[in-house]
Amino acid sequence: MKTIMIIENNETYHNTYKAMLKGHNYKFVQTYDGYEAMEKMDETTPDLIILDMLMDMITGDTFFMYLRNIPEYTSIPVIIISSASERRYRHLRIADPGLSFIEKRFLTREKLVGEIYKKLHSTENTSRDIFKLPEAAAPDTKRVCMAGDFNN
Repeated sequence: MKTIMIIENNETYHNTYKAMLKGHNYKFVQTYDGYEAMEKMDETTPDLIILDMLMDMITGDTFFMYLRNIPEYTSIPVIIISSASERRYRHLRIADPGLSFIEKRFLTREKLVGEIYKKLHSTENTSRDIFKLPEAAAPDTKRVCMAGDFNN
């Protein structure tokens, strides 16, 4: 049985997604913001994540970038379902070119089931390239002096 983590601050959408996926034999982990999702990721690693963008505490895009920069989580497929326009978050495809995005107003059972099936059963999913944030300091940033580093 595959596990889907739903990260959504609205209970109604949790119920909607679960109803749309009824009969597909998925286990659900429900979280209501990115912070709670991070905590639950320590307990269980989902096979797929349904992610809202507009949440309190840690927003969806912040959580997504966190996820893509933790080696053990980089291969977890993500489907973003948001009331915000995909155009607003297209920069996230830099970190994951295979990212799926569905605007809530266009969400249908068939579209959700189809995207989940593609993500969980595609051979492309296991070999996709994940781009990480650069490890170097950003240009024009000052070097931080650490305790014991008196050569500055």
